[in-house]
Amino acid sequence: MKIMKYLVLAFMAFSLLSCEDDKINYRQPGESVPIDIEREPGMNVVGRVTVDGRPRAGVVVSDGVNVVATNDKGEYQMQSLDRQHLFVSVPADCQVPVEGGFCKFYKTIDLSQDAAIQLNFDLASAPVKTDFTLLTLADVQIGTDTDISMLDDILANTGWKNYVASLTGNMIGISLGDICWNAPAHYSTYRNRIAQLGVPMLSVIGNHDHDKGGTGDITTDKNYRDAMGPTYYSLNIGDWHIVALDDVLYTSHSDYAATITDQQMAWLKEDLKYVDKSKSILIGLHIPTIRRNSSGHVTNNHELYDLVKDYHQVQILSGHLHNNQHYDIASNIRESSIGAVMGAWWNGMICNDGSPRGYALLNMSGNKVVNNKYYGCDTPEDYQIKIYLPAEATFRAGRVPGTIASPTDAQPRIRDDETLLINVFYWHTDWTVDVQVDGGSWTPIHPVRNILDPRAVRELEYSNSWEQRPTSEPEKNCDHMFLYKPANKNWRTLNVRATDGYGNNYNASVNNE
Repeated sequence: MKIMKYLVLAFMAFSLLSCEDDKINYRQPGESVPIDIEREPGMNVVGRVTVDGRPRAGVVVSDGVNVVATNDKGEYQMQSLDRQHLFVSVPADCQVPVEGGFCKFYKTIDLSQDAAIQLNFDLASAPVKTDFTLLTLADVQIGTDTDISMLDDILANTGWKNYVASLTGNMIGISLGDICWNAPAHYSTYRNRIAQLGVPMLSVIGNHDHDKGGTGDITTDKNYRDAMGPTYYSLNIGDWHIVALDDVLYTSHSDYAATITDQQMAWLKEDLKYVDKSKSILIGLHIPTIRRNSSGHVTNNHELYDLVKDYHQVQILSGHLHNNQHYDIASNIRESSIGAVMGAWWNGMICNDGSPRGYALLNMSGNKVVNNKYYGCDTPEDYQIKIYLPAEATFRAGRVPGTIASPTDAQPRIRDDETLLINVFYWHTDWTVDVQVDGGSWTPIHPVRNILDPRAVRELEYSNSWEQRPTSEPEKNCDHMFLYKPANKNWRTLNVRATDGYGNNYNASVNNE
């Protein structure tokens, strides 16, 4: 009879799952305990959620399809059809479980030996983290021993690890995909290295975290799930409901679409039913939901926006671009696409927009983002602006023969030898940027499109001997470049000051040579 029940459940799983969320045909050892809950008919995954040993009602538990809340006995039940993980949406007044430096709020569903199993979550209470800091990484992307060596160098010989260690208060981290570079064997290496930061980490899957040798989304993210856990989930910290999504639909060898599956959308809709509208939503995913002057954004982004638009504030975090961009989607919805830890595919110390390779720190207080700041892994905290003198801006100084035929091919917007280029790495529309020449009055300046960062061009376009990734290119749709032409060509000192939307002030100066 037990075998017959298992066969019926397996057939139902094959029949009911959509083609875009194919059947998972493998199992891992589970974490079940003897069943002591009276099961309802058809329910094959049951369990209990306790906090400090006492049953807790109203805690949301999900397998990525079913979304249920525990009853007054702390119990849940569901019919889980061939799902790999069961996760608990950790309440705000509980500690997020951590294992080996990574958040561990999920268990493996293993129905290979039994028709039904019991999975319990034993949580520990903790004060609600009204204020907390979110360490945000994107595109760590280790694929070779050389990449790992470079990551080791960043961790050992720059101020990144020490600066993060110096931070106080409540902290949690999120890594926004492309954890590895088509190299699933390096997941354990990634976990070991990132754990050195000492911040409990959440994970998001990226396109390079899929197995290029496989076909289909479920098959190709198998290695990721085995190593890192579910590809989408939720939990609660303070007044924020944190959601991780998989927006990479892998179809075949190296071919994928930027989309969120119907199954995930249905799950998110159910998940959000348990979140009060006074809360704020933080969404972590890999491919940006929106891109400036470019295709390749999430195809069903407006469906996502519609699900979250009525919450107090929505902060979307993405990677994938290897540069810094921000978008105000609605008055309460903002997306920040974060520069890469690896920079421009491990080609030196910069991203493809000239920003230093780095990470972001977001500070949350209540249901608001009160600070969002970018930091270079290799640079001082106050390095937020790069000023290029005219000869540098137009590539007339020290130009190396390469793919750029002439200076004006690279910078068609600059037609003289007097204009400076200013790169404000993390600029957004709520910033102000001003220039002062030789102690005179401050003059506001505004960004100019279709400008390339000169250092990015030198390191990524020119045929330099140190170039590792010939396919990497400077960002052409950058929105944080500024041009300024002093009235007096014999100026001596130029100062730039920038103030972001949170009141942080940044300064840079350059002398006329």
